[in-house]
Amino acid sequence: MESLFLWTLSGVLAYYFLQTLTLVYGLFRLPRRRAWSELPRVTVVVAARNEEKNIGRTLASLVELDYPREKLEIIISDGASTDNTCAVVESFAANHDVIKLHRADQSRPIRGKANAIHQAIEISNGEFIMMTDADCAVQPSWIRQTLAHFTDEVGLVCGITIPVPKTAFAAMQLLDWVYILATSSGRASIGQPIGGIGNNFNFRRQTYDDVGGYAAIKFSVTEDFALFQAILKSRWKIAFPILYETHNQTEPMPTVSELYAQKKRWTLGALDASFTQGILAAEMFLAHLLPLVAFAVLPFTTALAALAVKLTADVLLIVPALSRLRQLKTLYAFPLFEVYYYLFVFAVPIILSFSREIIWKDISYSRSDMRSKTSTMPNAVK
Repeated sequence: MESLFLWTLSGVLAYYFLQTLTLVYGLFRLPRRRAWSELPRVTVVVAARNEEKNIGRTLASLVELDYPREKLEIIISDGASTDNTCAVVESFAANHDVIKLHRADQSRPIRGKANAIHQAIEISNGEFIMMTDADCAVQPSWIRQTLAHFTDEVGLVCGITIPVPKTAFAAMQLLDWVYILATSSGRASIGQPIGGIGNNFNFRRQTYDDVGGYAAIKFSVTEDFALFQAILKSRWKIAFPILYETHNQTEPMPTVSELYAQKKRWTLGALDASFTQGILAAEMFLAHLLPLVAFAVLPFTTALAALAVKLTADVLLIVPALSRLRQLKTLYAFPLFEVYYYLFVFAVPIILSFSREIIWKDISYSRSDMRSKTSTMPNAVK
């Protein structure tokens, strides 16, 4: 029995380590670039609901974008905010012609955040749509450097976003985001894209129209992943470079309960992932579980060596991404990140067994909601 377990453990860790080396290779294999002879029109879309405390920071960064004003529009699409979000936007718009406030029609059939995004795209005039969130700050070079990766066959360029590492708790979240997004970037670079994140999500308007937009996509509380899945199945290719010049910053979750709610939403949204993505998730679970079980089955030194292999693989993936993002100083939070990640990996099956309801922006969604088509559902943002 001990011998069988050792062989199983060795196989899982060998696969995990080799997979990590492949991802690291992908991180250094940046997608092809293009030089634009004439810059295209770009629309930045920000869906907002009750973001009066954050959206000023977002707008302040957007008006500093290094992009010709005659080729740029910024649409803030409000999803029925009950605070002063719209007033803050209107104040910025009064001084910056590129900013437009759109109050999303809540009687439309598309639900939630996707409704605000879809309506903004409908009224946009950009050839390219750049999306970020109302609690993010973008780099001045965000648009120019992202556009450089839109070769003729690329329809979606994903970018990385990281929480501001104000505290050790925030630095732990930064490492979590870097680990997840570095994995996604590495896979995209080897032709196996698995996901992107909506607060740095950039696509051709033609690509959005080709897949039918959110009007044709099943509702999801992770609307960015749903759109990613639709584009992945289309004729368009996906690029995902990790670069300082294209990264955005977001506010970290301030409390454990808010972090829990965020991760639960992400996890439930990912339940509609492909079979291949499900296999990768299962392998990830085993790579975390078996080294711990080893301490009860194998000699201590052998178990410790197994755990060291797993931790070394994680460091090899995280460090290059941190270096490129100029965030190596946050590596001090790596032990905290590993403890947190172990807890998260093991807690997910338990969480999903007892609760599949999500409350986001004061709106409640159930798993049955997520399996419904947007075109047949009433709008939940009220």
